Amino acid sequence: MKIIISVFLCLVGIKSFASYPTDFDYIENIETTQNFQQILTQAELTASVEGGKVLQTAGTMIDDKAIVVGSCWDYIDAVYTRAGYQSDQRLTVFESKLPGPYVQDDLIQAGDWLYFINHSFGNVEHSALFIAWTDVANRQALMVSYAGGDQSIPARLKIYDLSNVYNIIRPH
Repeated sequence: MKIIISVFLCLVGIKSFASYPTDFDYIENIETTQNFQQILTQAELTASVEGGKVLQTAGTMIDDKAIVVGSCWDYIDAVYTRAGYQSDQRLTVFESKLPGPYVQDDLIQAGDWLYFINHSFGNVEHSALFIAWTDVANRQALMVSYAGGDQSIPARLKIYDLSNVYNIIRPH
């Protein structure tokens, strides 16, 4: 009987461990989360009216743990749409291709929708919402990011390397 119970507990333990996320970037400590929230709140207050509205909508969607079927692009599109900025109310401020040329830092504003090379995940293309620089010299910025795909994981606030931004869309 002890063997059966031991095997059962072992199997339950394996099943429980398998249900944890394998991308540990999703697991943030409380202090980091609170700091990111403060940066987002400050950016909402100091952004342009349009950028602030986009950031506020993104913050609400994060708080609500909103899931958008689709990709990172679909999520940011949903943020812009919910903020009241349909496709005809979006201005392409900078447009290039994946290999470059890349944007200058001073062109990026809070609430901008950026397309960039995601150096933290296999150098693939990614789009996310710019909040604020956390280290301009090293091109590190806090972003609203959504994994997309078949994952049912809400968006999160995450720091990205923005060395290779090749497209900027802005609400107007």
